[in-house]
Amino acid sequence: MKIVLASSSPRRQQMLREAGIDFEICAVEIDENAVSGESAAQLVCRLAAHKAAAAAELFPGSLCLGADTLVVCGTEICGKPADLAEAEAMLLRLSGRSHSVFTGVSLQRQPDLCLIWHAETIVHFKQLSPDDIRAYFALVNPLDKAGAYAIQEHGEMIVAGIEGLRSNVIGLPLEQVQERLHEIAAADSLRS
Repeated sequence: MKIVLASSSPRRQQMLREAGIDFEICAVEIDENAVSGESAAQLVCRLAAHKAAAAAELFPGSLCLGADTLVVCGTEICGKPADLAEAEAMLLRLSGRSHSVFTGVSLQRQPDLCLIWHAETIVHFKQLSPDDIRAYFALVNPLDKAGAYAIQEHGEMIVAGIEGLRSNVIGLPLEQVQERLHEIAAADSLRS
């Protein structure tokens, strides 16, 4: 089964490689702005579906994987920070609190398959001082990460615990993706 990853995310690519999933990359450009009244779960699902659909148009017959991840604290969506000052402010807002990480996932193959779902993981942050945050930033570049952190890079410095899939916090609920890939492969083998 040929899989096309509709993402340039190095973390998603690494996760798929480490899971032994063979794939091609097709980074697609879509409008990632939220629609008024859209929940975080709806937004990540819509964006994942648009990414997978755009790749599926370019690779008919291939199974295309789209994903999008957001960090949500209360009602605030924490995207990728523009600079270190914004990254520090973001981690101070997350400090001592719990937040949700939503990842929308879509698997699409023209003309017969369109799966869309989301995963949510709750992340509990330690109480952080500005010095703690600067020590973390000395080891991790926060600028290319939603929420200004990466659980897989010295996460023990800032994260107290999680409820849900760790892989989801990294950017792809890998266990769920693998399960659906097996289901698709089984269904395909029954048809042939």
